[in-house]
Amino acid sequence: MLEIETDRLLIRDVRASDAEAFHAYMNHEEYWRNLPIERPTVEFVEGLVTRCIHDQAQNPRMRFFMAAIDKGSDSLIGEAILQIPSIRWRQGEIGWGVSSRRVGRGFGTEIGQAMLRYGFDSVGLHRIFAQCRVENFASRRIMAKLGMREEGVLRENVLARNEWWSSIQCSILSTETNASVRRAD
Repeated sequence: MLEIETDRLLIRDVRASDAEAFHAYMNHEEYWRNLPIERPTVEFVEGLVTRCIHDQAQNPRMRFFMAAIDKGSDSLIGEAILQIPSIRWRQGEIGWGVSSRRVGRGFGTEIGQAMLRYGFDSVGLHRIFAQCRVENFASRRIMAKLGMREEGVLRENVLARNEWWSSIQCSILSTETNASVRRAD
């Protein structure tokens, strides 16, 4: 089981027993309003957890959807994501989600830092990018804090809930990583 530890979080592989905790925070509109999905149902989350467990057994592993656990309370407070479309191109995409009860405390940034470190140091990626809805200012701030550079706006590239959304894309290269990504041990 893969585990990544930060100062406040244990980011670990998803377990079947996580489904209820994921659904509890994913069901809030604050979570899904900026994602191109409908309100997550229990069945949707159970399917997600099943796919995550399946992905854990793949070799090479290309999709990491992991549980973010608050070490202080031992509760699941969010998710950490790394997707690798092609190992040959050494590029990946990261993402994060945090329970609405825990937003504004730096957990999204901490998750992003951990996934950048893992992608660069453990997987050997050269370029990591992230995308979010243009109106998602919280995720845009996290990308900036991570040292990611804005590459541009993808105009009306996502059709979600019968509406076209534009996305912003930011990236960072392994040669650009800075103290915000590297944890001092």
